Amino acid sequence: MARKKLRLKDVVLSIICVVFTIEACAPAAAIGNSSVFWWLFLFVTFLIPYGLIVAELGTTYAEGAGVYEWVRDSLGRRWATREAWYYWVNYFTWLASIAVLFPTTIGGMLGHQLPVWVSVAIELAFIWFVVWVSMQEVGDISWVMNLGAVVNVLLALSVGGMGIWYGSRHGFVSPLTPQSMLPDFGDPTTFTYLSVIIYNYMGCEVIATFVDSMESPQRDMPKAIVTSGLTIVAIYLFVSLGISTAVPHNRINLASGVADAVAAMTGARSWPFMLVSLGFLLSCFANMISWSHGVSSVTNRASKEGNLPRAFGAEDRKGRHLGSCVMTGVCTSALVVAGPLLESLGIGIFYVALSLDIVFTLASYVPMFPAFLRLRKIDPSRPRPFRVPGGRVANALFCWVPVAELVACIVISLVPFGMAPDQLKKLPLLGATVAVIILGEVVRHVSYRHATERASELGVELPAAKMGPDWDRRHNIHPRAYHLGHGSRR
Repeated sequence: MARKKLRLKDVVLSIICVVFTIEACAPAAAIGNSSVFWWLFLFVTFLIPYGLIVAELGTTYAEGAGVYEWVRDSLGRRWATREAWYYWVNYFTWLASIAVLFPTTIGGMLGHQLPVWVSVAIELAFIWFVVWVSMQEVGDISWVMNLGAVVNVLLALSVGGMGIWYGSRHGFVSPLTPQSMLPDFGDPTTFTYLSVIIYNYMGCEVIATFVDSMESPQRDMPKAIVTSGLTIVAIYLFVSLGISTAVPHNRINLASGVADAVAAMTGARSWPFMLVSLGFLLSCFANMISWSHGVSSVTNRASKEGNLPRAFGAEDRKGRHLGSCVMTGVCTSALVVAGPLLESLGIGIFYVALSLDIVFTLASYVPMFPAFLRLRKIDPSRPRPFRVPGGRVANALFCWVPVAELVACIVISLVPFGMAPDQLKKLPLLGATVAVIILGEVVRHVSYRHATERASELGVELPAAKMGPDWDRRHNIHPRAYHLGHGSRR
């Protein structure tokens, strides 16, 4: 039976479902009205270059592993392994943070906090349901992503509209004036939430892993990225302003800001509050599903090429990414089970998981931009169905300005600036980040050593540390052809 193909409408909705996350609106609204400036500034300096680069790379190098293959073919095996590792860490920590929101939201709907064991049980059930759905064909679950995109947009419009309506009747908590929408550069906390804005713009490259399921990826991908990008920035602006008009920005709870805004306007346990809460849970589930295929495709390919442990490359009889999905479920489960212990030590599991997610999401995108320039240089003759406009200078700016913003946001997220409590709480996050990076280097080294031994037994040659699209002309066969997880060439 032929697999269902994604049309342009499906691709647009999938990108909206991947990129737009309603739960991320609360941290953005916590910036205050000055978030308007940052949304627009980063739309021009980050989202536009990022979207154009993804459109070129995704239509030119469309093998199904997306950003991993771009980094591999341009910067080499070592950076490709780091890319796959950071990409996976960002997903399973994000899944953990979303899992924690489920019992919190359900408890808010019921009017009381759930017992710890009930919360953990709900978190585990959510995680493994996501894992199970993630193993289905993209075409078969496209309706989930489409529904999630529609629900996300409806939630955003509802919350933003209620906030503006409430403010017009009862007075705006944060007056909407031109001055209030500009950042105060004299405030040391001005840049603290900057990483949240960039984080909320990420995810377009996930669609590059759907190419095998698209009707016409070369035609649809650029159109979908532009259309969805404009839609997403408009929605983010609307809902962030709606929340900040109902709840003072310094009182917005990062975990429940959307529900808090609705409760402040209509009352806790009112029918609008209940509907928004249910929609919030559904949108969170759809977000996780929309990202899952991209992450499992990257880690599955990295494992088969000897860059991650073999467990990530295991597949079932239908070729589904069983190993990657199960590894995600196991590690996420371990993190949420450890949640009560972390809470007893004064470390919020939601803060830890979401912060690690943001840091490693930002880190996983850094290599993609120089990969774009490198591939232009070493593979100039390859046909490019879509090409980023502009000359060499413009393309260099499209590359290095976003890289500078990403690095700055990583530093701001991890390095304490001063001795204030909100700065000192970055220290555990900094320690956890360093530990994950070191563990990734160990995994990379051990995985490649074991892969080298298997390759020797099979009589094949592993990819070099540095390579490019001309590797096959120099070595007769491209390194991506070695699928060591199956012990064969294909």
